[in-house]
Amino acid sequence: MKRQKKQDIKRFYKKSIIPAILLFLMFLVICVYFVFALLFFFEQYIIDQKVTAIYDEAEYWGNIITADVKEGDILSRVNSLEKYLGEENDICITDESNNILKSLKGTVPNFDSLRDTHYMLYPDVNNKNEGEILNEYLSFRRMWSQLKEVLAGEDVNDKDWLSQTIISDFYWVEIPVELDGYHLYYKTPLILVKRDILFILSVSAEVMIPLMVPVILLMINVVSSVRMQRRMIKLLYMDSVTGGKNWLYFIQQGKRILAKRRITGNFYEVVNLHMNRYQEYCLCYGNEAGEVLLTDIDTFLQKQIGKQEVFARFSKADFGLLLQADSVEQCEKRLEKLLTDLTAIQEGRTIAFQAGLYQIDLKALKKENKKHLKMQLDIERFFHYANAARLTIHEKEGQFIKLFDEQILQEQMWKHKVEDTMEAALHNHEFQMYLQPKYNPVSNKLVGAEALVRWISPTEGMIPPGRFIPIFEENGFITRLDDYMIAAVAKFQAERKKQGKKPIIISVNVSRANFTKDNLSSHICQLIDKYGAEHSGIELEVTESAFFGDKRILQKILSELKGYGFRLSMDDFGAGYSSLNSLKELPVDVLKLDMEFFRGKDTEKRGEIVVKEAIRLAKNLDMEVVAEGIEKKEQVEFLAANECDMIQGYYFAKPMPVEEFDERAERDA
Repeated sequence: MKRQKKQDIKRFYKKSIIPAILLFLMFLVICVYFVFALLFFFEQYIIDQKVTAIYDEAEYWGNIITADVKEGDILSRVNSLEKYLGEENDICITDESNNILKSLKGTVPNFDSLRDTHYMLYPDVNNKNEGEILNEYLSFRRMWSQLKEVLAGEDVNDKDWLSQTIISDFYWVEIPVELDGYHLYYKTPLILVKRDILFILSVSAEVMIPLMVPVILLMINVVSSVRMQRRMIKLLYMDSVTGGKNWLYFIQQGKRILAKRRITGNFYEVVNLHMNRYQEYCLCYGNEAGEVLLTDIDTFLQKQIGKQEVFARFSKADFGLLLQADSVEQCEKRLEKLLTDLTAIQEGRTIAFQAGLYQIDLKALKKENKKHLKMQLDIERFFHYANAARLTIHEKEGQFIKLFDEQILQEQMWKHKVEDTMEAALHNHEFQMYLQPKYNPVSNKLVGAEALVRWISPTEGMIPPGRFIPIFEENGFITRLDDYMIAAVAKFQAERKKQGKKPIIISVNVSRANFTKDNLSSHICQLIDKYGAEHSGIELEVTESAFFGDKRILQKILSELKGYGFRLSMDDFGAGYSSLNSLKELPVDVLKLDMEFFRGKDTEKRGEIVVKEAIRLAKNLDMEVVAEGIEKKEQVEFLAANECDMIQGYYFAKPMPVEEFDERAERDA
């Protein structure tokens, strides 16, 4: 998977979740701040009420003292009030410098302590909370501790329960009187009862309840966003056919598994599991049955895959697996059993599977580049390696599992190199026509030639046909190469005609891929007529495999070419399962015996019988016979004795450049 796709997924995740979470957190912070501000506000409100009551008491005693102050001095007047004070109250007299002159009950204000900046109250020296200022009187910590005591197992049905004191601290306040040379102070407790704290909490709760509604709604929104995101991710990672995991999940999860540092084991195998002839299965049983089969395979694989492994469907009937293994042999044994079990996944229906393997040596990768291990874990590339290994299985009968090796990699790299350079090579005339002479085995005279292609690369040198022709046949470029060679033969024959040289029939191959064109015969005529070459001097070779296509179209095209005056030959007769009926129905002039007839241990016995009968059959059908691949004198003598018309092979000559052939033709023709 490309990096851009990964970034898109991450961006999708952030867009779907992060905004909802941020909005929830921001609102939650605002609510918490508001609640604490509310608690502080009501705390101050309660204190203001209590302090106001203290000031009223002080003002009351001040009015009593100053009412009859003229009838006696201030000290005796204050002494007379002692019997009217409560047990917890006191009055203190000081001079102008706050030196204590008299305290009715012996306690004194703590004038050295810090004054409250707002209320001008002084802590009593006997106050158990001495040193605390009034702003800390109802601190949240202290209020919470008192609240726990309030709610800890007490009988709330008691009628005096709300009036019970929970906090009582003593403070002095100056009595507001105007007396020259004196200051009067009044001592009284600042009392909090259970009703006060419950008032603060109840009012705060009433305000908090409406706030909880949007908090809950935002929380629901966050949860819904998370669930929706998970559903979207599930859909993103779901295969539309099997309902299991898709290829995107396989790539991401596979890379995550391999990148774990503490992973158990050092080897993993990437597997390309392929069901053979899936299209035929769908053709026989229908697409719906095919999808049911893929679902059954997916379900089966789910039961076989471990926690540190992953699998997913790649496309059609191809699955990718990442399997943990200690060795290739262990993985192959496991796959053999898996393939055997899969063949019986549907009762009464025979299905077959193949598997390609690519081994990942994690230990070697970590040792090579530990810091950038993730960059080396290209799961898709590993899967394509496994797929390349599987594609080579059909070449060997009885093989169902193939391990990717360096040779396969080199072949794939060569294939891509060929495909990358073939257009330029054709344009630059790097494909050269070579001619291999054909000789009469009786007279030893040159009677014809076959045009063969050679690729003369400026970087690779001469590339043999076996290294590029199969690639061209696979990718379709062979049709353009055929046109190139047909045109080269036409040009060569036209030049020989102009020079007055003896006519020689040149054969050129027409690949099977060309016979899908309805206008092939007219197309070939245009290529040849462009140079003014004689049609009778050109022989068109058709490989035996072409005769197993659509015979109606093939017969039509060959009949048209025959009508245009071209000679036709069946190339590689005997290389496959030749159809004698094709010889009867198609207008072929020449039968070219495959070189395999003349190789092997049976050449002198059973092989000779087959060759004799093939030559006799061709003669009876008025066909000429060419034997190719002849390298020994004994073979030439045998073919001459059995009236073979032409011999092509290294015994007489190898394929050669046009100039060299021209010289040989003038000498041997």
